[in-house]
Parts: sequence; C-alpha cells; structure tokens
Amino acid sequence: MIDIHTHILPGIDDGVQTEEEAIAFARMAVEDGITGMVATPHCKEGSYENDLPMVLEKIASLRAVLESHQIPLELIPGAEVHICPDLVDRIRDGRAPTLANNGKTLLLELSLTQPPPVELENLVFQLKLAGILPIFAHPERIQYFRDDVSRYKEMIRLGAWGQITAGSVLGTFGGSARKFSEELIRGGLIHVLASDAHNVRGRPPRLREAATVIAGWVGDEAAERMVTSTPQSLLDGRDPQIPAVEEVRHEHRKRSFLSRIFGSR
Repeated sequence: MIDIHTHILPGIDDGVQTEEEAIAFARMAVEDGITGMVATPHCKEGSYENDLPMVLEKIASLRAVLESHQIPLELIPGAEVHICPDLVDRIRDGRAPTLANNGKTLLLELSLTQPPPVELENLVFQLKLAGILPIFAHPERIQYFRDDVSRYKEMIRLGAWGQITAGSVLGTFGGSARKFSEELIRGGLIHVLASDAHNVRGRPPRLREAATVIAGWVGDEAAERMVTSTPQSLLDGRDPQIPAVEEVRHEHRKRSFLSRIFGSR
C-alpha cells in the first residue's frame, strides 16, 4: 500500500518529533502493509515554512536512518499545503512542495473550522490551468463542506480530488465524520485513502483496517485502488481513469487484494 498523507518527518510540524519516534512510526507502517509513504508536513506561511529544500533535506536524512535500521519503507517527498491566494506562484518557486516533487499533484489543506480565505472555485480553476491536480485532504472533517456537501461536489466537478482519512472511516474523529466519510465514498466523491498519521499512538500510520471497512461499503476492487494503483498514479503525475463507485458496489466477492493481504473477513 501507499500512504500519501503522513507527518513522519521529525520536528518540523505537529507530527513526529524525534528520530526514535520516526523509526517506530516507520516500523508500524511496514507491519500494516505500507511500502511507500509520502512525507507531507504542514506547509503554511507564518506557521510551518516547510519549503521544498527543507523537505528534501529531511527526507534524505530520514531515509539514511531507515536504511541503517533495515526498515523497507520508501520515503517520498511532499507536503500538506494550506490554501493561500498566491498558491500557484508558491508551487512554481518551491515554497509549496507537490507530491513526489512531480509538479503535478498537490495535497491541499483547508481549515477544519473556518471558511476558506479564498474563492475555492477560482483556486481549483487556476491550479488545473497550471496543470496541477488539487487533492483536498480530509474533506470529511472540514466544516465548510460538512455544512453543505454541494460545495465539495462542485470541487470534484471542477476536477479536484478528495483524500479520506483512515481515522475518520474508523470513527476516531467521531460519528459524524464517519457518517460523512461513508456518504462521500458511496457517492463516488473520494479517490484515495490515507492515514494522515501524526504519531504512533493516537494517530498511527495504518490503512489496513479502514480499507477493510471501505471494502464493505463499495467492494474490494474500489478499496484496493484507493491504497495502491490510484496513489501510485498520483505520484507518477498521471490522472488515472477510475470507474464510478456505483459500477463496483455490487461486484462479485472474490479473494482479491484485501483477502490476500489483510486476511479473510
């Protein structure tokens, strides 16, 4: 599996704080079946100035540590970039890192509680015009979308994507976030599952259990895509063609990815 949203780089945001914790974090991810992990520290002007050079430096350092401990986890650069009016310019000059540094896919963060400070429709349009695919991080937790799901649906119609968080699917962030997660996934409005892991206890780097729950909602093939082929395509800078959820909801239940990797349900 590939996890495109994690906070594994130690000491640069509100995620992992020490090298020792990063090692435990990586081991936990590998045990869960994660082979590739995008390090996506918060990138927000005035709070977390994690530009591309900083992320690449931290990635190189942690890669060496994981190799020395023989932990088979591929670390990939990225960031969780907070929205701002000059976002396209910040991407172009390296202040806002894209996933895998590919210049084509961006993990986009909104405030969980406050309305967006910019017009989202125009922002998505500008990003798409620049050849960048915006991926909204955890839309199920964003109050602006929860108050009116049509706002989020409009983002998807304009060509944006959505990343659901494993903890939301499992109820870690409350029943309403879980219910909204199911609504979005069953509605074909979510493209990828990620952990948004911050530590090894309260918010660990795990995808397996949430993927199993999602398989129960929309089928094994859809759940598999959300943690394998789709995130890989995003890192490669490709826009994969994904069948609508409705097409796979009643698929034949066969021993596939989830049963092979996760065990029988």
